[in-house]
Amino acid sequence: MPCLAAAALTLTATVSSVRAVSYYLAVDVPATLGGVDYTPAQILRSDGATYSLAIGLPGGDAQFGALHRRSDGVWLLVSSTPFLLGVTPVQAHDVVSTPDGVTFSVFFDGTAAGIPGYAGIDSLFLDSGGALVLSFDVPVNLGGTEYSQSDLVRYSGGAFSVFWDAEAAGVPADANVVGADRDSGGSLVVSFDVPTNLGGTDYLPGQLVRWKGGTTFSNYFADPSWPAYAQLRGFGFVPASGAVPDGSGATTPLAVSLGGGNLTLSWGTSCATADTDYEVYEGILGQPFVYNHNEKLCTTGAATTATFATPAGSTYYLVVPKNAVSEGSYGQASGGTQIPQGTTACLPQQIASACP
Repeated sequence: MPCLAAAALTLTATVSSVRAVSYYLAVDVPATLGGVDYTPAQILRSDGATYSLAIGLPGGDAQFGALHRRSDGVWLLVSSTPFLLGVTPVQAHDVVSTPDGVTFSVFFDGTAAGIPGYAGIDSLFLDSGGALVLSFDVPVNLGGTEYSQSDLVRYSGGAFSVFWDAEAAGVPADANVVGADRDSGGSLVVSFDVPTNLGGTDYLPGQLVRWKGGTTFSNYFADPSWPAYAQLRGFGFVPASGAVPDGSGATTPLAVSLGGGNLTLSWGTSCATADTDYEVYEGILGQPFVYNHNEKLCTTGAATTATFATPAGSTYYLVVPKNAVSEGSYGQASGGTQIPQGTTACLPQQIASACP
């Protein structure tokens, strides 16, 4: 017979940690990472310094200047080399979008927004309201305001404004921010083009650096084997997914009903607002208990219920939220550790470090 106790006791709406630092990146020169050669025309994924190819641009002369991936899977990209999109010229201060690395469209026209032709975008992400946040490869005047090459500038409602003042944070004038993003917990993380001393600590190209407020920074992630000759050319965190509520006082706890030979699961929405769908995993209960769940449904069509034939044996179920890129938490075991991913999983896992 089905058992919901395991799922109800172990699923939680508060996720306290991320398994590993996972992010997308590009490099400024051909570089060997993890024993594999990559080019500036490729976007890589790093999972704790284990690298894999995400997408690549056609043509050997292409080079990324900045990148970001939304939770719906769409890429926002800047090419540091001008190119034609059909008959439309795309410059280093424009942002294009692509769902697959094949079909592109203009997402942001830098010329129309007032960015001078001499300035190129070298980092980008979206703030919590969906506005573009950019940095530039040179100091630039936008709407009568001067910004340094390390400042982060928000574009919203047709106007630019400061998002993060690098000089006020203690960033030296000779440094350039070449990548920036906010992690799933809201922390601002940046990377620099040259060795940069912040508060008495040296941070190297390729290293991710967390801003902790004021003039305080700390290491976020560093690949100890990062080649000294290479710089990041933009990075962006892999979109993370959350968790569904548990049964202890949750507004909509995980529940089960039986009828007509069918079993129906129902649950509350994910704590991560960007999650758009859910998966169901099924395992067999036995003694001693060992997690053995496999995918039952890789989508519920965004529904917070799922109905299927009642299983013959004793089983347990886990409901896992997802976005277009990652699946989230399977819940927490009684000791507070994350329940392991399924033996066969629907998507790579990336758990949000915090949920509202």
